[in-house]
Parts: sequence; C-alpha cells; structure tokens
Amino acid sequence: MDGFRGGECLVLVFWLLVIGATGCANFDLTAGPSCWRFPWDEKPDVVPGITSPTERIEILQKMREKAAWAKPAEQQRISAELAESIRVEADPLIRAEIVRALAEYPTQAATSVLQAALKDSDTEVRVAACEALAKQGGTEATTVLGEALSGDVDLDVRLAAARALGQTNDERALAALGVALEDQNPAMQHRAVASLRKLTGENFGNDVNRWREYVNSDRSKPAKPVSIAERFRRMF
Repeated sequence: MDGFRGGECLVLVFWLLVIGATGCANFDLTAGPSCWRFPWDEKPDVVPGITSPTERIEILQKMREKAAWAKPAEQQRISAELAESIRVEADPLIRAEIVRALAEYPTQAATSVLQAALKDSDTEVRVAACEALAKQGGTEATTVLGEALSGDVDLDVRLAAARALGQTNDERALAALGVALEDQNPAMQHRAVASLRKLTGENFGNDVNRWREYVNSDRSKPAKPVSIAERFRRMF
C-alpha cells in the first residue's frame, strides 16, 4: 500500500513539474483549468479548421431531412453538390451517407448517382444504394436492382437488392425474384419469397415450389377461384 501511494506522489510531482514548465497560471485542481490535460483526453479526430467524419455525417443527415421541404430548384442544387462530392469522396462511410441523403431527392442527378453507387467498391455503399433505389422506384430502379441481384459478388448486396425489388411496386421485378428462388442459399430463397409476398399480395407461405409456379404462370388469364379452405391453408 505504501508503495502504491509513493507511486501516486511521483505521478503528481511529474505533472506539477510539467505544468510549471509550460507556464500554466492560476492553477486550481478544483476548477479544472484548461491546462490540466492528459494525453488520453485529447480527441484525435478533432482538428481545428477541419470537419471531422462525425460532423460531416451530421451535416449530410440534415441535408437528407431538408429534402422534404426544399423547393425543386433547391433540390436540384443540393443533388448536384452531393453528386460532385461523392465523386471525390474517399471515405466509404461518407459515400454511404451521401447515398442515403440522395435517396430523398427526386432528381435525375440523384438517380444517376444511386445507379452508379451499385458499382461502388464498398459493400455498405452498394447496400445503401439498393435501399435508396427502392425508395425512388421506377422501371430504371427495377432494372438495375435486378442486375445487382443476379450479378453482385456479395451476398449482403444481393439480399438487399432482393428486398428492394419487393418494394418497387413494379411487376417487372417478378422475373428477377423468380431467378432468386433458384438460388441454393436458403437465406436468398427466404428473402425472395418475402419480397414476392410484399410485391404481389399473394401468400403461399414459404412454399418455394408454389412461388415458382406463380412466377412462371400466365397471369394474364383470369385466376381460378380459391376456396376458403385453400386460403386458410396458404396462411400457414
């Protein structure tokens, strides 16, 4: 115990000498003056005159919220600025946040960036792009999401694309989700079924074979009446 107290004294003496050498005036232990700084108290990501990644993300989130009330001209301007910034942005976390912000802007500049983001080198950015395109919808979104579903090398991105296709409200997404049903990965089959259920309003449970039949059927013909017993069975 005495050795421990001796060590505490040595540490205190050391810091008092440091403070004296730096010329700290009006030192008061109870007041906690600005000169009483330990190395581990410093924040390495805070540099005067430079915006930290955390601050940049906060700014982008505010720009994302602004889209709801910004006028069309303002939306165009912000979209163009974000499109230019993502082109030179090295931090994938920031790129993903830019994509999320652009998802709220119904402009051609935003759409172009979101489609290009599906080819980003970072997985999280591509996943964010899938989610953003689901919000924007449209035939172009269905097309590029179908390409991501069939062609991306990362399972997380393909799952995100399958989820997004179920939110497009576009019947053309059926074909891409039908291909996903043939995937040997159970997670992909499950996601494809969930998206087909959301997209079509049908409910064949988790029966992959029934969903395959539905996707490949000729839906231009009038559907046969479904009995109450059959509807009940499909619910489970």
